[in-house]
Amino acid sequence: MVALRAVMNTAPRDDLDVEDVRWTETQLRQIETTLAQHQTERWTMYVRHRQSGTIVGYTEVFWNARQPETLQQGDTGVLPAHRHHGLGRWLKAAMLEKVLRERPQVQRVRTGNANSNAAMLSINQELGFKPYKSWTTWQVALEQILAYLRRS
Repeated sequence: MVALRAVMNTAPRDDLDVEDVRWTETQLRQIETTLAQHQTERWTMYVRHRQSGTIVGYTEVFWNARQPETLQQGDTGVLPAHRHHGLGRWLKAAMLEKVLRERPQVQRVRTGNANSNAAMLSINQELGFKPYKSWTTWQVALEQILAYLRRS
């Protein structure tokens, strides 16, 4: 899982200077503990390459009984060598079918992705997702801030 989660570092970042997230087993265990403490279930679905047996993609969702009508869609990622075969689309659709069967109280699914991530935007739009809210991430170099402060 640690190695597989690194696939999210290949998602588009526009022109932001963003460091890769480097997960550890300890961090993943801590996340599981925190989810359990908040009574949040994480469901993860994987896709395996038949010839090699390697797991090449995953999707995850989060459900909490305190908000049973809302499901949070988390990461969906496929290793670059296995993209362009519809695996991300299949993963998300298969997970949503599972949710509809096993959590019929879910009335809405929320997800997010960068506007520059054309592949995931396409999948989300095909599945019927519509914009719900947006946010902007701003970034500035420290040198620019210091120069501004010196001028002020």
